[in-house]
Amino acid sequence: MKQTKANQKQPAVNRDALRLVLLVIALMLLASVVLAGRVALYRWFDGYPIQRITVMGELQHVDQQVLQAALSPYMVENFFTVDLEKIKQTTESLTWIDYADAKKEWPNTLIVYLQERVPVANWGKSEFLSVKGEIFSAEHVQPDVNLPTFIGKPDQAVAIAERYTKMQEILREVGLSVSTIELEDRISWRAQLDNGLMLVVDDKDSMEKLKRFTRLYAMFTEQQKQQLFKVDLRYENGLAIKWKKDDGDTDAA
Repeated sequence: MKQTKANQKQPAVNRDALRLVLLVIALMLLASVVLAGRVALYRWFDGYPIQRITVMGELQHVDQQVLQAALSPYMVENFFTVDLEKIKQTTESLTWIDYADAKKEWPNTLIVYLQERVPVANWGKSEFLSVKGEIFSAEHVQPDVNLPTFIGKPDQAVAIAERYTKMQEILREVGLSVSTIELEDRISWRAQLDNGLMLVVDDKDSMEKLKRFTRLYAMFTEQQKQQLFKVDLRYENGLAIKWKKDDGDTDAA
């Protein structure tokens, strides 16, 4: 009787084993299908390489050869798998690029948008100051003669730019302009003007002292203006003038 019951349970065990075998086979078939699909997909992707890169943006200073060298590796990339963020990082690493973005255009074009840094001044002899207050170097680029030159420590860049703007507003009224401005220390400024005149001023009431100078300058004859060499404004109630024809300073109220 016990033997009969054992024989009755045996088919259930066989069915469980069969289900397990079928499950394993099904999983193997599914894996094969997925693998085959991925291979087919990759082969399909390989048929869509990038064939054109279009650069957009107003570029005045970017070296075109350097830019082309930076972007050329992406010509062998696939349209579907190319890394747009990597392109952005690559182009933004170039000296003159302030901002970059990239997008794909069907069926084979990569569009790269570039925005240049805007220099507002030469910084020292070999660098530039951008409109964002960033100091940056540009290899093989000479200082721009159309820009003023700022001299000082990097952490003084914003202060120098602000001082330059304020001085320009006052000097412009008498037809003068700052070509070079230097912060020698925390309280002493030197400004070389476009006519060759040197101004020295401290931080105490500096703009009022500069206005005092412009009022006096407006009273000078053209010959006197041409003879001005240096004006020291670091006086509470006056200023000191050094003329080109003199060896020493002459005080003027």
